[in-house]
Amino acid sequence: MEPDVVGKRIKYLRQRRGMSQRQLATLARVPQSLLSQIENGIRRGDKVQLDAARRIAFVLSVSLDALAGVPVDDESEGEPAGVDAGQA
Repeated sequence: MEPDVVGKRIKYLRQRRGMSQRQLATLARVPQSLLSQIENGIRRGDKVQLDAARRIAFVLSVSLDALAGVPVDDESEGEPAGVDAGQA
């Protein structure tokens, strides 16, 4: 399955910060399997509980809007809409 924008954003931001899924899961206090499912499109990002999404966003130092792929002006949050130009 193809991941949705949230899955693409999480993977992009996590990798950009040099983190493994295990590291992000530990810091965000979510199961690694949840991150894997979201990043691989098995679970839709919009079905993740708000509390878990907030913790993931906090660890990745982005807003929930940025995690959801809402276009942002702040370059520190990466490319808008989920992936960098090289992945599109």
